[in-house]
Amino acid sequence: MPRISCVVATRDRDEYIKEMAESIIAQTESDWELIIVDDHSKPEDKTEEIIKALNDSRIKYYRLNDQNGMGIACARNFGNEVASSDIIAVMDSDDICYPNRFELTLEEMASSKSDILYSDIDYWYFEEYGRIEKYQSRNFNIEDFKRFDFIPHASSSYYRQIVLDHPYNSFFRKAEDYDLFSRLYCAGYKFHYTANSLIKYRKHSGSITISNDGLFEYPELVRKNRNWR
Repeated sequence: MPRISCVVATRDRDEYIKEMAESIIAQTESDWELIIVDDHSKPEDKTEEIIKALNDSRIKYYRLNDQNGMGIACARNFGNEVASSDIIAVMDSDDICYPNRFELTLEEMASSKSDILYSDIDYWYFEEYGRIEKYQSRNFNIEDFKRFDFIPHASSSYYRQIVLDHPYNSFFRKAEDYDLFSRLYCAGYKFHYTANSLIKYRKHSGSITISNDGLFEYPELVRKNRNWR
């Protein structure tokens, strides 16, 4: 069993997927597996071909079929189901892990005895000559979290059993992470923040999870469901 599984949901991201996978291959912690779940990419997308060309047995590629649903929540749930490690790191197909991400994640989760870990991230405006801008998160505070989602999802890791018991809600096509983390808080799980930037979040015209004000989007419905209004 690998020490950590990294689950990536992707759709039509063949122009970015190789850099993402190479950032996993370059990790200082080598005992990992990478689960790539292709959520109904177009026939012309080359993700499968690119991944197989890397020729690394630690990388596993799956194509999500209709029986397992459609959408990012379904893809993440499928990846979490087939992962073999007790700890899962979330990753987006167009982002880059820093080399020590897995090493630091395992150390921080063990030392903090936390259930969910998250970190700062670096916005990578690569279309603007590689400009990088740091997004600083914060220690978990429920009153702040009720107002907005300050947890960068792609920096997060959690124990696999938690998300088997509390899977992503496929009703949400966006902000499925805010919904998940709000439910995990209500279920009593422990969050831990590390000030290390663990990923470069690639900001581009196709990005969908960062709002214009720099905060992570959340639906009013999540707050209503939690009675946080």
